[in-house]
Amino acid sequence: MGAKHTKKRFFIVKYNMKPDNKFDEFVELSKKKVGAGKMAEASVVLDLVNQIVIKCDLPNVDGNTIPYENVYMHYRKWYADAIDQFMGSK
Repeated sequence: MGAKHTKKRFFIVKYNMKPDNKFDEFVELSKKKVGAGKMAEASVVLDLVNQIVIKCDLPNVDGNTIPYENVYMHYRKWYADAIDQFMGSK
């Protein structure tokens, strides 16, 4: 990737409900701009470089007021290795 992608790092989470009322969690790490289609499908989008919550659409969570650190630390519990490797790749 070119230099323009070195300042773009997004953590994207999408949830799919299964017939048994459980859900699948799909996580993507992207260096490219999050487009309208991906934004509409995603439940959570974090900007890892600027440390802001772009979208947080989860039940019982006010996505407008939840601090970035809270969301980030929640997902970091399970995806720390992937995030660290992704952030280290420039």
